[in-house]
Parts: sequence; structure tokens; C-alpha cells
Amino acid sequence: MISRALRLGIGALTVLGLTAGLAPAASAAGTDGTAVKCRKSDFCLFSGPHQSGQVLYRIDVKVTRTGFHFPEVDALDPVITPRSARNPIPDSFGCIVRLNDKPHFAGDEQEISGSGDAELTGAPVGSITPDCG
Repeated sequence: MISRALRLGIGALTVLGLTAGLAPAASAAGTDGTAVKCRKSDFCLFSGPHQSGQVLYRIDVKVTRTGFHFPEVDALDPVITPRSARNPIPDSFGCIVRLNDKPHFAGDEQEISGSGDAELTGAPVGSITPDCG
């Protein structure tokens, strides 16, 4: 029980400490105009259900045995409307990803809990943040 609490605390500190000083490594299209692929280590939002269609947004999440780095996205411009997602954060970290419909983590939210694939409602997404603990 104590080791789980310690892991959650380290994970939360890792997220908070690293996101404050680094710019997000995220993209919606390749620099050469090619389609973006969702790699195993990426958090991705897709235009279609069941992780199909175009990758609308991709965040390179650095996951290690003891923590991860998931940059917060304060404002998406333009706001996107994904139908599915892929979350690489292991369940053992006890985290969810919050998708708010407005920038600056405001408005209504959808939650993605657990790692792996998730279906979404197609509601607007204006900001993204992990929430651990």
C-alpha cells in the first residue's frame, strides 16, 4: 500500500515538475504534410471511432518504470472533436486524462481512465491534462 502511494506521488511530481518547464511535444500534422502516425508511446486523439481516421492530435509521452512526462495542453487552436483516443500511461500510475471542451481546462470534460484505447463522444476538446493521485 505504501509503495503504491509512493509511486503515485512520484508520478504526480514527475508530471507537475516536468510540465512546468518544457514546451509540449505535440502535433496535428507532419512537418512535410504527411499523415501523423500514433506510436506506442504517444497519447493520440483520432477523428474516427476505434482509433481510425486521421490523428487529430498527438503527444509524445515519455513513460519510465517510475514516472512519465505528459505535457499539459493549455489551449488547442482550433478546438478539435475526436471520436477515440489511445492512452500510453500505465494503469499502475493511477492517472486519468482530462479533456476539457474549452481552453485553460475550463468547461465540460471527458475523462480517459486506464491505458490503451478509449472511445469518445465527439465532444469538443480545447485543453488536455493528466490527473494523478
